[in-house]
Amino acid sequence: MEDKKLTPQESMALIAQMIETSKHRVAMPNIKISVMWAVLTILSAAIVLIVSLTCYTPWINLVWMAIPVVGIPATIITAKKMKVEMVAKTAIDNISDRIWKTVGFIAILLSVVCLVFNLLGYPQAWLAMFYYGFIVVGFGAAMEGIILKECSYIFGGVFSIIAGFFVTALNICMIPLMMAWLLPLYMLCFLLMFIVPAFVIRKKINASKR
Repeated sequence: MEDKKLTPQESMALIAQMIETSKHRVAMPNIKISVMWAVLTILSAAIVLIVSLTCYTPWINLVWMAIPVVGIPATIITAKKMKVEMVAKTAIDNISDRIWKTVGFIAILLSVVCLVFNLLGYPQAWLAMFYYGFIVVGFGAAMEGIILKECSYIFGGVFSIIAGFFVTALNICMIPLMMAWLLPLYMLCFLLMFIVPAFVIRKKINASKR
């Protein structure tokens, strides 16, 4: 039996349905993995900021390693629960998962590289994590927004990318990067990229159920 060919209208309806299904996954409290990573990042940045402003030591940068150390096991545990509670993933879900797996893989490799340079006496190598967070993660968030057709994700991602370009330009021009404003900007970007969109999508879904 030949597979039924979908009309353009049916194809658009199917895509719209997959987008809505994916939005429900993002908004469900028990599977907000991206929000968990954002909270871990914001907390780590807050700790680094407090120590940097009080009794700075280069070794405080090791706090950044806590993000994958805590985040990866938590993600695995949450993913296992998702398999039990969730219906089958859509094609859009799979695309989204691949984007964030790539972003996460880059984070792990970059953390190892920064750690090696730190051990060799170059603690400033940890600045690479800021460029990664601003630009690479920002790009991932913007792509998530495009896939889900969600403006709050796109805004957060683009805002972070622009912030990353700004910070990069300052560094190239050898203008000192002050932790007093760099880390709050970093935390703001993660708030806009993940936490705000999750609440926005959740609010839209709740409104549609009324």
